[in-house]
Amino acid sequence: MPIVDSVFFVLAFGLAFALVGLGIFLSNKIYKLVDLTCESSFALGGCVYGSMVLAGMNPLIAIFVSMFLGYIAGVITASFINYIKLDAIVASLLTVGGLQSLLTKLVEVRKFNPSSVLGNLSPISNFILVLIVVSLVTFLFYRLMISEYGLSMRIYGDGEIITESMGVNGIRILTLGLGIENLLCALAGALVAQMTGDFAVNMGSGCVIFGISAIIFGGKIFKSVSIKSMVIGAFVGSVCYQAVLKALTFRDLIGWGEEFSCILMAITLVMLVALKRSNSEDQNRGNI
Repeated sequence: MPIVDSVFFVLAFGLAFALVGLGIFLSNKIYKLVDLTCESSFALGGCVYGSMVLAGMNPLIAIFVSMFLGYIAGVITASFINYIKLDAIVASLLTVGGLQSLLTKLVEVRKFNPSSVLGNLSPISNFILVLIVVSLVTFLFYRLMISEYGLSMRIYGDGEIITESMGVNGIRILTLGLGIENLLCALAGALVAQMTGDFAVNMGSGCVIFGISAIIFGGKIFKSVSIKSMVIGAFVGSVCYQAVLKALTFRDLIGWGEEFSCILMAITLVMLVALKRSNSEDQNRGNI
């Protein structure tokens, strides 16, 4: 692949993963919980999209079906939390386990020709497509965050007592939030399947680590605590972090191979958390 096409491929990959960053931002920063469902939702989006395209379905319909099923996966996890009172991690693990058999069936025939998807798209065309989709979704996500529903989500994240005192329906808000988070991850998976022409059960592996790292990275760039800065930080941090990560593991550039991606993400997360803690301790000493 020519170097220019490789650069556009890496940038498109980074933009697609910005949706994962926004989803993790919603669960981790707004709701203050860890939802592992996003890893399976990402794979679910990619596998459903690829399987439907292989079956001759319209790619646009395939994308919307992927998003809907991602939303349902989030709703299932929220139901475990709301009605069975499970911890978020345990609830999401149950959903992930339940999705594994479905994903295994979907990937039995997994390689498809990218030229059959939305025409014969070059890396530049893929970049433009992903840029338009991600920009629109990010704008809608920001509008949601500054709406009444967004305020209710932030109230829910502040604790059950405050939620009840403010008259917020916690069950509905959690269901909506986790549904949107996993919808975004499923859409990201569908876009990645569109770009690569391939999908797999484990294609969402490392999404949680990536999302948390991207949020911390974005927080270093945009230090303001306003909701606008936080959303932009999650978006920019995700794009930059994934683009650099993809470049390092993309053999056509300077890469070492995809097998190193999770190791790089883990090392980066440890370094970012250590740096964040070090800065916090320095500020505390300064205040004293």
